[in-house]
Amino acid sequence: MSDLDAIDAVLYGDVFDCAVTLDEAWRYARVAIARDELARRLSADPLVATREGLYCLAGREELLARRPERIRNAARLERRARRVTRLLRHFPFVRGLALTGSAAAGDAGADDDVDLLVTVAEGRLGTVFVLLGSLSKLLGRRLFCPNYYACEGRLGLDSANLYLARELAQARPLVADGAALWRANPWLEETFPNAKPPAAGGPAGSRLQRALEALVGARFEPWALRVARQRLRAHYGAVPADVEEALAAGVALRFHGSGVAARTLERHLARRVDLAA
Repeated sequence: MSDLDAIDAVLYGDVFDCAVTLDEAWRYARVAIARDELARRLSADPLVATREGLYCLAGREELLARRPERIRNAARLERRARRVTRLLRHFPFVRGLALTGSAAAGDAGADDDVDLLVTVAEGRLGTVFVLLGSLSKLLGRRLFCPNYYACEGRLGLDSANLYLARELAQARPLVADGAALWRANPWLEETFPNAKPPAAGGPAGSRLQRALEALVGARFEPWALRVARQRLRAHYGAVPADVEEALAAGVALRFHGSGVAARTLERHLARRVDLAA
């Protein structure tokens, strides 16, 4: 068993300047291992520093002091997300809502947003984007920021990497089936053999939602897709090919920082190489 695989969550956390809890270290370890055994290894490993149930790479002990405040920030954002989704679940064609980003990771700064993954009814990506995106812009992005819209029944990702795996695995269901992403992406269990799918969120749908869907129908979707493409160009400048293809196929509409995944993976690999040496 590779020791680096056992402490991989500590390495990955370091990329984000984040100490990790024992539960996070165990859940996102790259090998199957008992929690108590991992705790013993972490405590004995000279590459790892620990204090009060938190772990980081040796030499980065300042991360141990700052994590408790960031956990409190994340908990505050999650409470806000749960309040917001009591309203959003009634919006037409919304089939699920999950908290993502720094709040879901439990490592949020004071100015971070409530990032949401929105599961959308088939053929209604544009309509839901215009409704939720416009409301988010009107009320302020920090109240809630829906930056990933995925079509129900098409939640599987063709390409799998550690960045995507962490984003999906740490997503916290707020509305509807919490295990849907895991069923659609079985490689998650291979990537994180200790992790289990989360429990379901609150109930989806309502009489109000069904009435609004009957009223809205499909009439706005072509126009809404044109608006979505305009917003993508404004957000990215040059829209990444995979983002454009996903929207054209009716699979997903994604608004993320350009190049974040590639930079994260490069830094993670560099840390593994340095520690292996």
